[in-house]
Amino acid sequence: MKTDNHFITVSRTGELMARRKGGAPVCVATAATGIEAETDDAARANGAPARVRVHFAPGGSNRRLNVTAVEVDGVVLDVDVFLARFAVPEVALGRWLRAAVDRALDAR
Repeated sequence: MKTDNHFITVSRTGELMARRKGGAPVCVATAATGIEAETDDAARANGAPARVRVHFAPGGSNRRLNVTAVEVDGVVLDVDVFLARFAVPEVALGRWLRAAVDRALDAR
């Protein structure tokens, strides 16, 4: 069975590298700028904007992203504050990030 599973890692210098199975790794975002993610209907119903910028820490293990903050309309919120304010489950934020990485890989 063919899969579109992708792998991510963040370098010590803060480059978010991603690749699809069988593909070459590419830099899709940096810790300095974060990655733009589209929110879902549930989050928007709770006041979240359509797009947020997710900030993450440099380094870490494979297939793991250490999210540190979420930027909403230019205001950087601690990730836990963002999740609570807009009633967003962690799993939803994970889906948004996966979709953002997929879009970045599709654009290459």
